[in-house]
Amino acid sequence: MRNRVTRALHERVLPFIRAVAAACFSVAAAPLAAHPHVWITYASVARMDGSALSAVQERWTFSQGFPVSIVGDLTGMPNSGPLSPKYTRIFRQQAFDSLKGTGYFTHVFVDGKAAHFGEVRDFAVSIEGGRIVYTFVLPLADKVDLKRAQVQLGIWDETFFVDFQALSKSGAPIVFDATAEKTCTAQAFEDKVHAIFGGAIFPLSTRLSC
Repeated sequence: MRNRVTRALHERVLPFIRAVAAACFSVAAAPLAAHPHVWITYASVARMDGSALSAVQERWTFSQGFPVSIVGDLTGMPNSGPLSPKYTRIFRQQAFDSLKGTGYFTHVFVDGKAAHFGEVRDFAVSIEGGRIVYTFVLPLADKVDLKRAQVQLGIWDETFFVDFQALSKSGAPIVFDATAEKTCTAQAFEDKVHAIFGGAIFPLSTRLSC
């Protein structure tokens, strides 16, 4: 039974890690000939300290087709639930750490300038409904007070190789955690300043303010 489940999972997810690897190492491909090869539904939480943004908590759910086979021997991987530290470590080394150069596709702009991030933490992998799910926290190198700066947050791939879709179908794709001041608001908008796909697509971004 386990072999059948593992085989089925590999068949569904095999095309994906190859696509992620290609996205990481072939981002220079001609943008006008490109199209999404990887589809991710995301949900994000702005971690706050009052009115100060300190980190972004992210949850990525990959479409069926995530390729696990190139990350190593995963014959003992469960068909559902959280992965063990062993398999989480394999995923991180083979299919996550390489995304550091892209900023994990996370974009925070403070008064129009790109913010820097610290080291990612709390990375975890699970399988839910046959889909691979990543969760992690991406801290800002320096906290930013939303009362003193114009801040926007968005998640997108500049090459349009990976297609990110917000889980929320209404309202802003980013929500605040419980520590945020009650006056904080999140407003979704099309970011026409940071167009992607050769300038043809305006990514979804969110203005954060308090």
